Amino acid sequence: MKWFRIITDFIIKLLIPVVILTLLLGVVRLFVDLWNITGSATFASSFDKMVTNILSMFVVVELLRSIIDYFEFHRLKITLIADAALVFILREIMISIYEHKINPSEIGSLAGLLLAIGIIRIMAVIYSPDRQR
Repeated sequence: MKWFRIITDFIIKLLIPVVILTLLLGVVRLFVDLWNITGSATFASSFDKMVTNILSMFVVVELLRSIIDYFEFHRLKITLIADAALVFILREIMISIYEHKINPSEIGSLAGLLLAIGIIRIMAVIYSPDRQR
């Protein structure tokens, strides 16, 4: 078990700079997209890319929070995983609605998924090991 903890700590230490680099590259990408908006004949398509990239950054931030939290407490908190899943699903819904590429059955399915993950998150908060202490 000791070796497992050492190896997982090492892998988590490697993941943190990778995620931070990803965030930095995402910010650079946002500025490139902003530049493309100013010089683009089709404002809508460039703006679509920028919205998608901004929403993707939120997903990466949530994942970074999960990684840092694991490094600090040596366990995954279901609330942070649920938060990342909720942000990702909301991102997909927002992009699909924005691009008008989603039908009502898909919206209903994703709403059900959001409800299920939301219930899991609420239950994780109510029955948290930290709260029990």
